[in-house]
Amino acid sequence: MSRNSHSTPSGPLSQPASPSYPNTRHDDDNSSISSQPIRKRDKLFAYFKSSNHERKAKNTDSTSPKSSIKGASVASTEVSAHRLSIVSTPESVDIEQAVATTAVKSTAFIAHSSTLLTKPRLDVFTQNVNAPAVRIPLPAFGARIDTTPQLALCIGLLSKVHDVVDQQEDPSQDLPSDTAARLAWVKAMKQDPTERERLFWLGTRMVDEFVKDAFKDSTEIAEMVLIGPVMNMEHYRGLLSSIIAAFDHSVILSVDLLQGLVQLVQSAPPESLLSDDLVKILRLLRLRLQDTHQQSTVHPFHLTLALSRVLDVMADHKVKDLSRVEEREPLSGVLSSLTGSSDPYLMYQACYAFQALQYVPDDETVLQAVLRQSIGVASGLVKISAVMKLDVGAVLEGLDKLQEAIGSTVEIAGTLYEGFCSLMESGRGVFESLKEGYGSGKKRPWYAAVRAAHALAHSGQLHDLNRLICMAPCRRDPLFQWGICQLLGEIASDDIWDSPVRQQAVELLGDLFQNDPLWGEDESVRTWMLNISGQLGAVDDAAVSSSAIALVKELQQDQPATTKLPYPLRNRLPLPTSSPTLVKVQKIPPLEYDLHRLRMLRLEQSHQDVYIPPMAKPSLKAKDEDIFLLMEKMQEFLAGERQVMLVLGDSGAGKSTFNRHFEHRLWTDYKPGDPIPLFINLPSIDRPDQDLVTKQLRFHGFSDDQIMEIKQHRQLILICDGYDESQQLVNLHRTNSLNQPGQWNTKMVISCRTQFLGPEYHSRFMPQSEGGHYDRPAPHLFQEAVITPFSKAQIENYVEQYVPLEPRTWDTKDYMDRLTTIPNLLDLVRNPFLLSLALEALPGVTEGKQDLSTIKITRAHLYDTFVSHWLDVNKRRFERNNALSMNDRDMLNQLVSAGFNSLGLDYATKLARAIFDRQDGKPVVKYVHLSDKNTWKAEFFGPQPEIRLLRDSSPLTRAGNQFRFVHRSMLEYFLSRAIYNPVKTDNEDDEEDDAESDECPSPSLFDVKSPLFRRNLLTEPSIIQFLCDRVESNPEFEQQLRAVIDLSKTDASAAIAATNAITILVRADVVFNGADLRRVNIPGADLSGGQFDFTQFQGANLTGADLSRSWLRQADLSGAQLKDVRFGELPYLEMGSIVSSCAYSPDGTMLAAGHINGVDVYSTTSWTKALHIPDNVGSVRSVVFSPDSQQIAFGGTDVTVRVWDVTSGEELLAMKGHTHFIQSVDYSPCGKLIASASLDFTVRLWSSQTGESLLVLKDHTNGVASVNFSPDGRQLVSSCSDGNIRFWDPKTGELVREFDSSLGAADSLAYSPDGKWIASGHTDGSLQLWDAVSYEPGPVLQGHTMNVEGVAFSPNGQWIASASMDKTVRLWDASTGTPILILPGHDDFVKCVAFSPNGLHIVSGGDDAKVRLWELSSSRSSVELEGYRVDTSLKTAYSPNGLSILTASDRSVQQWDSMTGRSLQNAFHFPEAVWVSNVEFSPDGNQIAAAVKDGVQVWDLRTYAAGSVFKLEDYYLSNVVYSPCGRWVAVTFNWGYIVWLWDLHDTTTKEHHGLIEFESRMAFGRSTVTFSSAGHQLAISLDDGTVRVFEPQSRNLLSSLQLEQEAVCALAYSPIGQQLAIGGGSSIYLWDDQSQDPSIKLDGHSAGISSIAYSPCGQWIASGSGDRTVRLWRRWQEGESESWKSAGVVRSFLDTVFDILWNPIIPMEFVTRCNGQSVQVWRMSIDGESVVVRMLWGLNIGILHVKGLISMDATDLSPMNQKLLVQRGAVDSSLAHEGEGSDA
Repeated sequence: MSRNSHSTPSGPLSQPASPSYPNTRHDDDNSSISSQPIRKRDKLFAYFKSSNHERKAKNTDSTSPKSSIKGASVASTEVSAHRLSIVSTPESVDIEQAVATTAVKSTAFIAHSSTLLTKPRLDVFTQNVNAPAVRIPLPAFGARIDTTPQLALCIGLLSKVHDVVDQQEDPSQDLPSDTAARLAWVKAMKQDPTERERLFWLGTRMVDEFVKDAFKDSTEIAEMVLIGPVMNMEHYRGLLSSIIAAFDHSVILSVDLLQGLVQLVQSAPPESLLSDDLVKILRLLRLRLQDTHQQSTVHPFHLTLALSRVLDVMADHKVKDLSRVEEREPLSGVLSSLTGSSDPYLMYQACYAFQALQYVPDDETVLQAVLRQSIGVASGLVKISAVMKLDVGAVLEGLDKLQEAIGSTVEIAGTLYEGFCSLMESGRGVFESLKEGYGSGKKRPWYAAVRAAHALAHSGQLHDLNRLICMAPCRRDPLFQWGICQLLGEIASDDIWDSPVRQQAVELLGDLFQNDPLWGEDESVRTWMLNISGQLGAVDDAAVSSSAIALVKELQQDQPATTKLPYPLRNRLPLPTSSPTLVKVQKIPPLEYDLHRLRMLRLEQSHQDVYIPPMAKPSLKAKDEDIFLLMEKMQEFLAGERQVMLVLGDSGAGKSTFNRHFEHRLWTDYKPGDPIPLFINLPSIDRPDQDLVTKQLRFHGFSDDQIMEIKQHRQLILICDGYDESQQLVNLHRTNSLNQPGQWNTKMVISCRTQFLGPEYHSRFMPQSEGGHYDRPAPHLFQEAVITPFSKAQIENYVEQYVPLEPRTWDTKDYMDRLTTIPNLLDLVRNPFLLSLALEALPGVTEGKQDLSTIKITRAHLYDTFVSHWLDVNKRRFERNNALSMNDRDMLNQLVSAGFNSLGLDYATKLARAIFDRQDGKPVVKYVHLSDKNTWKAEFFGPQPEIRLLRDSSPLTRAGNQFRFVHRSMLEYFLSRAIYNPVKTDNEDDEEDDAESDECPSPSLFDVKSPLFRRNLLTEPSIIQFLCDRVESNPEFEQQLRAVIDLSKTDASAAIAATNAITILVRADVVFNGADLRRVNIPGADLSGGQFDFTQFQGANLTGADLSRSWLRQADLSGAQLKDVRFGELPYLEMGSIVSSCAYSPDGTMLAAGHINGVDVYSTTSWTKALHIPDNVGSVRSVVFSPDSQQIAFGGTDVTVRVWDVTSGEELLAMKGHTHFIQSVDYSPCGKLIASASLDFTVRLWSSQTGESLLVLKDHTNGVASVNFSPDGRQLVSSCSDGNIRFWDPKTGELVREFDSSLGAADSLAYSPDGKWIASGHTDGSLQLWDAVSYEPGPVLQGHTMNVEGVAFSPNGQWIASASMDKTVRLWDASTGTPILILPGHDDFVKCVAFSPNGLHIVSGGDDAKVRLWELSSSRSSVELEGYRVDTSLKTAYSPNGLSILTASDRSVQQWDSMTGRSLQNAFHFPEAVWVSNVEFSPDGNQIAAAVKDGVQVWDLRTYAAGSVFKLEDYYLSNVVYSPCGRWVAVTFNWGYIVWLWDLHDTTTKEHHGLIEFESRMAFGRSTVTFSSAGHQLAISLDDGTVRVFEPQSRNLLSSLQLEQEAVCALAYSPIGQQLAIGGGSSIYLWDDQSQDPSIKLDGHSAGISSIAYSPCGQWIASGSGDRTVRLWRRWQEGESESWKSAGVVRSFLDTVFDILWNPIIPMEFVTRCNGQSVQVWRMSIDGESVVVRMLWGLNIGILHVKGLISMDATDLSPMNQKLLVQRGAVDSSLAHEGEGSDA
């Protein structure tokens, strides 16, 4: 390594020499020797050649006086001119000036030397080469660094990252041979900041270790010389300071430390070396040299050499502030003191140092600039592969310019000329010359020339160096010759150069000695050359050694014996042979390096070939249209203050896929110091509730020290996947103390399947509040997102990415055609995992099928096909594998013969069963053969060929010694096969695999060892779903499950199996209406939402069963065991008057209800009345408990705030001051204050102890509706009828903030438990959330249709409950504002709502005089909290054959089996852009006409193609009616005066015809237009009681009827079309169109008639009413007299019955549809004169219905449940069908 490498941070390591010399320039006298322009080159050679020619002329032609005189004249003129200048050398003259003066062409000088000169060889160095560099192998990207030189090389290359990539993009660059590999390395490094950080970390730790180590040996110093120059300023300076200090404190001079210091200074990174550093080092060297013992010259030599190099650097750095008195003169004195030394080598170094000292104070000169450029360029500072070469011509051209600039400095030239002449003529040697030069203060040209020579050598420009040596004007100076000889000796001795170069250096040394008479005229130079050659004879290179020995022999022929050279030629430290510091550092685990290792591993493992960004909604109950990109929400989560993000989704929804992609993105963007992504597969962690993070980090190989460093200083992004699979029921955030003081700083993303959750699932994930209150949830730190199913666009995007992954015969269009054509498949594959299975299975499923619409695919069928395909592929893979051993090949043949696929299915099924039996379903199996070979695991993971082949062919993944199925759902699928195994033979594997081909196993498979009998499947909803699919596809399987239920009647051991069986059937929507379930043993069964109309449960064991929302009308539970049975509700409290307020006590033991007649306080344990406050206190409009639950405060119409003691029942205070009704009261959290709001426009603050009025807040402009204290008591908020919400300081009464709500008057207010949010309820039916800190408005919650009278937050702040005049209570997600649940039980306005303190119940009260209690914790699945939320149903109809029922909503049309209620085919979905307000089915069921925004649109339900469009702009259509003949379509609209009519038989025009116009706008009801059965008549009724009959063809009025004061809302023609049934008010009028008045009037309904339908036989009329009943009327014919009588009443409806339709084929069957909700099918039977109506099935019932339920002699039925059943119409006797009031 050259000692002059001091400009580049990478040092010479970044420029290794290449033996091939790709950039060599071959120069001769006629060729270019530089990249400079021709003009400069010509001028340069003209300059040098003129001198040489003159000398040659003088020597060869002395008889030519004319030439000599001419030459002398020119020279003399130049000399004379020079002598006109000043005599002394000015300080401004620099090295180049000194060199330039040596070029004075003196005739006398030439004349003197011409006799001696011969032409020296210019081509010993035949070519310029690459800059010398140590050849260090570049380690592979990311590999371990083995040596310190490797590390220095790598770190040096890092500074070229940007330049090298730019240079690579330049095609004009001619790159060295090894540059391509380095370019690739640097390019890869550019993309990986973590790997760069790892390398820098190693370097910095090496520096740190060196600095700490007091003992610094030569190898460690050599390491630092390499590492220091490539480090940043901070670490370089730290290293430099350490070495300076070590040198300063060393007692004995360490030459290695000294040399290391010098080299570190020479190779300082840019701007890292300060003038003060150099001055300090110079002082230390001077002092040490001054104190060094003079008897030995070794140490002074090394110190002087070090001084020389430091002074060189100081000259380069233009150090100008060197003190002449304190530094310069003392140093000059020290160097002068060496004049007495007899050591010529020391003398030379002293002279060199003295000369260098002369230039330190000067400004930068031309030559310094050139030298600095050469060093910088030679070190590759600009670009690695385009190393610029120092041009000797450029150097000397600068001298030429300088020569011209100082042409008048004759004195200098003359002095120098005379000095040279005297030296040569007197024969004095170098000793005399040196001694004469000391202290003169003159700058000598040889110093500049030697510096230039070193620069050329350093840059590899050896041919240029050769020319400089032969052509330098000062080449006769012995000191120049001394320095050049030393340089050539260094080149020849240094193995950094190639052997040919080293030989050429020896050859040039000999050539100068032999062929240049001017060289070696001084004897000391010749002696010096001989010593150098002698030392070179001992080098390791044989060729160099031989050349040097030969030269020595030649030199010694005429030379006396010489003293052997005492100093090494190589004046730099050798490369370290070992790397002790690096080894020491690598034993210290670098955190970022290990993070980098983890990053590379996880980037590889988390890569996914197909990824579709998932959409999500903010909560489970949010609307599907309220969606967002999950990744965007995740970025918001990372940037915000929330700590936990819960990601929910169904099985296969893409939770794990997203988690892996999220991790991949975080690692891709990771930079050192960023939060650390940590993916945790929760099922693979043992006890994740404890030390979760530590366990995962240890799994990745982090040490305890690293783990502690991460815990103390870093943030983690925990991506916890598979909470449900880990079978945890605890809050991992809390049990691991995350984000608590001194604990892990984390953001937690945790995923879970929705099927796993319970109603209170938030408590498992929500963080705790700050300050360590573990029992206080912090909803503001919690967020959730629910992954929504794929849209069609996402599915297509997935397919587009899937198709190119491998060669396929189908393209994207082929797949999409199949997905959209096969019924139900597109809906099914909205689940991403099912989509992946479907794409693999589709080619096999559809092969040979012509009519794809007949294919029916279920989730289980997709898994069947996928697994069969998987096994086929792996079987073929094994068969083609030529590397199989003989034993494996033999075993494979046996497996194939025995049925490979069947054996594979059997293996996976048994494994799934074992995982559930042995590991309770924990999906990861760890198998280590030595420890597990005698366990159950060996049967599946042992080394036997049969096991290995089956294992490797199964859908399993392996990570080390951990095995698991490819997806959790695959494990569940195979367990479901252990219960139901669709039997197939291997010969059938390649045949069509339709779902209908499933064969049901024999009943013997239902043995007591089956999972059905041994495992409670209620906790495994996914397994239940697979089995539900089997039920749907195979009726025989349904019958077998029923058989298992029946088995439990006599076999107690079948209880678990029966519980599982009936749960499966109920979840599969199998109805048990009228079933015989007497004595069944089904404890704990989930029967929620089941249909048990008239079901016989006598003597059944229903212990712990969930009957929430079940239809139990007329069910018989006599003698049944009903302990712990759950109905999902509590009995309501009957108040007897309108309830305006309700409140729980803070301790949860009491409930108070304020009503017109006072206040009632109930015990919540027995629900008995504990206190009644009489009505003499007026109508109570607000009631509240004190914080200690001992008192209640209330106010109302008596304008007094009263306080009562709930224990003694005594009034404590009566606070008067208000002048109008009191609307709201509230206690402060401390209990010392009471706030009251009144219609007198004020809010008052009272002392709860004295009753004193403390403050009156008067800034309201209208009545004040609500007032609330903040949870911390520091703020008070009030709402007013003027729409303003005001914030007050309760201490001063000062108005803090006021803002106006755009939603109208706010009737109710509530604070969130943490005080950060306020919810307000408004008169327009909206709720508004407000930020209580910033006072900014938040989300608006919309859903209610009338005033929101009450609002409350749940205790954990997760939910908001609201009460409205629309008769409902609604539950909302507080964090997202999305609706969760609708509770419709009230019969009138709902005025108040409150949560129980434990959050498990909601209480509400209203104008129906009831306080209803809603249980939120009974349902086991959170998704079942949907309750009353269903799609709006607009129309219901039978198909013409009566076998199916069509239902239409505003979004879709579906078809159902009229007997069982099962979905028959794919739903038809209206286009997304279409808004549908009403629909009507055509008589043949093949078309549907929909009232859309601008007319009527017809669709064909067979092809889903759009048909005719009838435009009606600017009308809001209310009703669309087909004529029974299918010819006519009539349309009415709300508040219009025209009925429109289309003739569908007229295909020539689609224009509408106005049938009739009325004098004023009338309201047409939904059933006020009807056609006769033949279509010849059209009856229209209006809200004024008018009925008119028209003939459609002619549009003539046939007849009319006026009912007095009866609004007509329903019409129906009899089957024969002669009678019209008219629903007028609550009565039905039967009108013969031949008579003027109705002949029969039917009374019985208590509310307006909403629907009427004749049975096809004409003997029955069914009528629906707003009284929520359907009445059945029977026709009696006595002779010619006709009469109709009520035959029964069905009282089982949730709302007004709008549709009643009779089955056109099956008698005594009809379907009903309630207002936007349930659809139910009924079957009548006649028992004498009585009619019994049983429900066949229903849709969207969603509410507990127990009317007529019989519970006589039932055991262990709790008193609360008894009361609930009685309230809901249950009876305890068999008198269920008697009397008019009973259900039919």
